[in-house]
Amino acid sequence: MPFFKKKKKENETKTVQQQEVKKEHLSEQIEEYLTKLESTESEDQIHIFNMLGSLYFEMEDHDNAIKYYEKSIDQNKTLGKVFTDLIKLYNIKRKEATKEGDREAVQVYLQKSDDLMKLTKDTIRGNM
Repeated sequence: MPFFKKKKKENETKTVQQQEVKKEHLSEQIEEYLTKLESTESEDQIHIFNMLGSLYFEMEDHDNAIKYYEKSIDQNKTLGKVFTDLIKLYNIKRKEATKEGDREAVQVYLQKSDDLMKLTKDTIRGNM
């Protein structure tokens, strides 16, 4: 029995180390894209905003992910991963606000979700 407990603890330690390495790698990528953003023309910024949103989402930094995805959508209202991820992020933030009992934040994220769904419909219809 002790052998299995030791193995389980080793696996947990290995997993934590892998997660730390992954976060470090993601942080490095974020820094690279932030540097690129400073010297990029507005047309090319959309790709960088999308990448930053994805990287922050993967790091579970939801506020920054939302920030960069919203910037991307402000410049380019093309359907895709950005819209999908942003809806997921709004739902995550709404659930967090619900758990905290923050009715105002719940309403903010419900409204953001509704606005994004309307934008999605308008984009599909070609009403942009």
